[in-house]
Amino acid sequence: MTDRTLLVGDAGGTNVRFALAHIAGGRVTLSEIWKRPGEQYPTFEAALDAYLTETRADYAGASFGFAGVTGGSTVELLNRGWVVDLAAVEMRLGGCPLTVVNDFIAMARSAPELSGDQLKVIKANEAVAGGSIAVGGPGTGFGVGILRKTGGGWVVVGGEGGHQAFTPETEIEWKLAERLRESLGYVSNEIVTAGMGFDDTRDALFEVMGLKPKPLTQAEVIDAAHAGDALALEFCRIRARATLTCMGNMALMSNATGGVFVAGGVSQRLEPWLKEPATLDRFYKRGVRTGLVKPIPINLIASEAAPLIGSAYLWLDEQARGWL
Repeated sequence: MTDRTLLVGDAGGTNVRFALAHIAGGRVTLSEIWKRPGEQYPTFEAALDAYLTETRADYAGASFGFAGVTGGSTVELLNRGWVVDLAAVEMRLGGCPLTVVNDFIAMARSAPELSGDQLKVIKANEAVAGGSIAVGGPGTGFGVGILRKTGGGWVVVGGEGGHQAFTPETEIEWKLAERLRESLGYVSNEIVTAGMGFDDTRDALFEVMGLKPKPLTQAEVIDAAHAGDALALEFCRIRARATLTCMGNMALMSNATGGVFVAGGVSQRLEPWLKEPATLDRFYKRGVRTGLVKPIPINLIASEAAPLIGSAYLWLDEQARGWL
C-alpha cells in the first residue's frame, strides 16, 4: 500500500477536530491535531479554512465524520446548527478523494485499531480474533455501531440504538422513568445518559429523591459524585448502568465476540461507575443467555483522537474496495 497523507476531521455537537493522518504500511499515525469549540465558527467550512490556514497542510485525500445523517449532498449537524455543503467542501479541498461518514461510524471503525493507553479496561476477557465488535456510548448524544470482519476488511453498520427505551430496574430508576415519561413521553437511553438529556434527567432525579433542585453542570455532578454526594452518585450510577444495559443488548444482537467498546465523552467520565459490580451485572446477567456474553471483554475508548483514526481507516477501506 502506497504511503500517503490524509486530511481527517471530526465535527461533533461540541467540538470540531482536524489532523493529518500519515499512512505507512497500512497503519495510521496522526500529526497537526487541532481541536476547537464549534461555536467559534459560523460554518464547518470556516473551521476547515482556519485549520488549513494555520497548518498549510498537504494531503492526498480527506475523510470527515459529521454528527449528522450522511449520504446526501449536504449534512445537517443538529446539535451545532451547521449545514455542510459537501460540494463546497470538495471545491475547497481541490477535488481530492473525499469520504464522508457519520461521526460515530468513524468512532466505531477505530475500535479494532486502538491499543495501549488509547483504551482502558472495564472488564478483562478474551476477544475472538475477527469476531464482531459492538461500539457505543453517550456523549452529546448516544451513538452506536457494529463492526463485522469480511474478506474485504471491516464493515461498519450504524444505527439509532441510543434511542432504545431506558430499562429501569431499581426503585429510583422506575420513579425516574415515570417522572421523565410525564414530561417527555418516550424515555430513551440517550435522554438518561447523554448530554442532550442532562437537564431533564438531573431535575427529575432531584424530584424523585425529594431534594431541593440545584442547577449543577455535568462537570459539577461528576465532582460531587467523587466527593460522595448521594444524588450525584446515584446520577452517575444510573448513567453507567443504562450504558452497559444498552451495550449488553448490542452484544447479544450482534454476537460481539470480538469485544465491546464503550465510547463518548460522557462515558470517559463514568469510568469508576462502569466498573462497579452492579453496573457490570447489567451487561453480563442475561438469563439463559448469560453464557453467551460472559466471555466478552469490555473496553473504554480513552483517546479523543479515535474518530480521526477511524476516519483515516474508512478512507483506506473505500480505496481498497475500489470506491475511491
